[in-house]
Amino acid sequence: MRFKLTISVIRLLPIGLIGVWFAQPSQAEEIPKWEFGLGVGGVSVPHYRGSDQRKEYAAPVPYIRYSGERLKVDREGGRFFFYEGDVMKVDASASFSFPVDSDENRARQGMPDLDPILELGPRVQFYLYESDDRAFRVRAALPVRMAIATDLSNAANAGWVFSPYLQLRYSSSWNASLSVGPIWATEKYHDYFYQVDPEFATATRPAYDASGGYSGSRITLTSSKRFNNIWVGFFARYDSLNGAVFENSPLVKRNDSLMVGVAISYIFMRSKQMVEID
Repeated sequence: MRFKLTISVIRLLPIGLIGVWFAQPSQAEEIPKWEFGLGVGGVSVPHYRGSDQRKEYAAPVPYIRYSGERLKVDREGGRFFFYEGDVMKVDASASFSFPVDSDENRARQGMPDLDPILELGPRVQFYLYESDDRAFRVRAALPVRMAIATDLSNAANAGWVFSPYLQLRYSSSWNASLSVGPIWATEKYHDYFYQVDPEFATATRPAYDASGGYSGSRITLTSSKRFNNIWVGFFARYDSLNGAVFENSPLVKRNDSLMVGVAISYIFMRSKQMVEID
């Protein structure tokens, strides 16, 4: 693949995201405004949703937690809040997918490589329930994100994704969350992953024109725990492509996929300034 060095760096970024799922207390208390650490993480992912091939990555990862007035980095990743109310919050959120070298994927042999995809856009969250001890919470989220395909030297619009979800979150000695929801995406987004242009058609890979619409469903589980200066975290994500508009693409080799990852970090720096959080 072109830009091998650049791509290898990009491939480490999603693992770095594992390291920002930090344990948070279930009651309001004062914590350092920021903390920094370093650890190691590993992840096993399918080449893309619908692929029957996988790849494993392992690398050093940073631990970053920041509790600003609007910018926050924690176990949910990095967000910038535009509005924070008791029932509704509006922020900007992001997600990331790995690059794919088509030479390493049987279904995509001879086709262009897939650059990493950065999805960025606004998210509206509604808090539906909170237990009296604040340990158990239920919320609904409506993220709309623009997909950007980039290798850091070039960037291109790869369509839009709408992925609403319902999330159950529980905080005790371990912090855990379970999210479930459907996905819809534009034709341009599905084209990027699942379309086969006539010039890339073969006897076993017919031309295919992807369309926009339903993109399957997703279940995500995360769990983390803080042991003084040690943080450990785990996540798993299951995708189902049953009923997806591109399910008949010759590039779809299975109708489900699973991503799993784990990380452990040591926190060795923190600010003297304290802030109060829930």
